Amino acid sequence: MSTRLQELLADFGCSVLNYSNNKIIVDYFYSESMYEKFLTGVNCRQGMGLHDTKEILEFNKLDDGKLVIVQHDGIETAKYKYTTIFKATMEYKERNTDQKKAIKYLTFRVRKNEYGDEINYIDTEGKSMDFKNISAMKKHLSETFGTYKITEWSVFFE
Repeated sequence: MSTRLQELLADFGCSVLNYSNNKIIVDYFYSESMYEKFLTGVNCRQGMGLHDTKEILEFNKLDDGKLVIVQHDGIETAKYKYTTIFKATMEYKERNTDQKKAIKYLTFRVRKNEYGDEINYIDTEGKSMDFKNISAMKKHLSETFGTYKITEWSVFFE
């Protein structure tokens, strides 16, 4: 279930979340370049918001190219900006309610956070998980889907 803040993060090119005094103070910018201008003193925010710290945010579900900067009392603690490395469609078998095996397909993307070491898996069903490396992700796919076959593959970034 998406929170209002999660939805707002998807609407702007760059967002700065400052956790302070049990609140999240958010500055929204049209793009990363507008945020850079803001840092030089230009008032170019697209908006501001005040949110409750109880809101659960899933940074690994951000759209590609959206920058989110996390601060605690004005000090930067994390940055998130994802880029798709490749997209693939996987074929696997799953038992139906009548216990017969049926062929299923799932499309997923493998992404890299420009500011972290993890590999992010996100699929068309909305599942998003972070892994230490591609091997850990492949192990998870094998454990979850058994024997699978990649039927389509598109490289976005090398």
